[in-house]
Parts: sequence; C-alpha cells; structure tokens
Amino acid sequence: MVTIEVNNRTVEAKPGEMLLSTLRRAGIKVPTMCNIDGLPPSGACRMCVVEVEGRPGLQPSCALPVTEGMKVQTHSPRAVRARKTIVELLLANHPDDCLYCVRNNQCELQNLAGELGVRERRYTGQREEYHLDLSSPSIVRDPAKCILCGKCVRVCAEIQNVASIDFVGRGSHSRVGTAFEQGLNVSSCINCGQCVMICPTGALREKSALKEVFE
Repeated sequence: MVTIEVNNRTVEAKPGEMLLSTLRRAGIKVPTMCNIDGLPPSGACRMCVVEVEGRPGLQPSCALPVTEGMKVQTHSPRAVRARKTIVELLLANHPDDCLYCVRNNQCELQNLAGELGVRERRYTGQREEYHLDLSSPSIVRDPAKCILCGKCVRVCAEIQNVASIDFVGRGSHSRVGTAFEQGLNVSSCINCGQCVMICPTGALREKSALKEVFE
C-alpha cells in the first residue's frame, strides 16, 4: 500500500491507483462530471481538480496516479474557485429553463451550482443555437443543454460498442452529434437508453408518452 496525506489526514492507497478512486474509498467527496467507473479517465470536465504540494497548477484527481508521500488538498480556496469558475462558464451557454427541465432537482450541474454558491451569471456572450433532435422513437436529444462531458459518447462507444454519437467540430464549436448531422433515427443508435441514464443534465432524455396516456 501507498501512504498519502489528504487534507492533513493519512490515507492509504493502492500502488498505481488514480487519486480520485483513493479519495472515494476514503469517503472524501470530490465532484466530477465526466468520470465513469470502470473506464479509463478522460479528464474532460476538470471539476475534480485538487492542489498537490510541489506541483504547479491544479491536478485532475481522476487522471493522477498516487505516489508515496503525496500531499493533497481537495478543497483548498484555489481548487474551489476553479470549480466554481468552471460551473459559471458552463452556465454561460446553458438554457435558463431549470423549472421546466425534466432533470430539475436531479441535475448534476444544478446541484454543483448550488453547492458552490453560484447565484448570478458573471459571464455572458453570444450563445450557440441548437435544435432539438426528436427523430428517435424513444430518445430526445437537446444539444443546448450539453456540457461536453463526453459520458454519452464513451458509454455508447466503449460499453455498448455502438458509437452512434461522437464529438463534432473543434474548439468552441465542439458539440456532440451524429454522423453527417443526421437524426438519431438514421444513426446506428439501438435505443438502449444508456446515454440517457448517464447524462448529467437534460441534454438526453426519454421521449415522454404522458400526453398519449392522458388522452
């Protein structure tokens, strides 16, 4: 076993284990929006950054192997400020319809905003315009609510082995889409719903049949 120090507390870790796994086993909560248990880390969201003594900059705990004697601060002012800024930047290009969203009170982005005390929009600018994809018989895709965590892409490709969606575009124009920008109905999607289950926001949701039931 490897011994490290986390928040002035001694914690034992497995050799070669990623820091985030060690923290979770020790009952230390560090937020993350892109990590999937059982899959290699992607480090996409940067929400799990921590401060490590002797290392410049903040380190993503999901992709940082533990080393003997490592000293970590998971909730230092610097780390918390970084997480808050990330949430604020995500919200800058996110719809303001939480009350009407199917994920209201069950949204990871909404929960993080509450935990980090985000109460105002500090960053503004031109927003990307997206359109709902209602072509699938069972899944609704709302790209406007996507935070590019990549969870749906990875579960579709690496777990389901379907790969019906992937990242499209570059830089600030990156988005999750289907091949040739067609609807999900003409993609290789098998309507398994695993992307819906793992999506942290309302970007993917089940197509509701409540209207037909009520009628």
